[in-house]
Amino acid sequence: MERPTPHDAFSTLTGGALAAIGALSSWIAVLVLLPRLLMALTHLMTQGSAAWTTSRRDSMWTRHEDRLLALVDPLVALQHLERVRRDSIQATVQGQTAAADSGNESPPQESPP
Repeated sequence: MERPTPHDAFSTLTGGALAAIGALSSWIAVLVLLPRLLMALTHLMTQGSAAWTTSRRDSMWTRHEDRLLALVDPLVALQHLERVRRDSIQATVQGQTAAADSGNESPPQESPP
């Protein structure tokens, strides 16, 4: 489903539709445009929340890594951070592969011990 933006809420209306809406009383015009504007506002809030969450997560990881490097031997800390990042990337790739394979009817594959 395509998510509208505030600009899209008005850009899909033709000049004739805008003139017709302008000729209506204001409360009818609000009722006509309100659903599009509410959908655009919801989409804008969702994008803002996702950006804020990503920023907070990245900030948390940076603080965690800095604290780890300050408290532990730097070589051990860097090896740990490398292992954690590698494992998280592998888990992400495996999750995406599992999601792509979930539509197949083949039996699940056994993982090596």
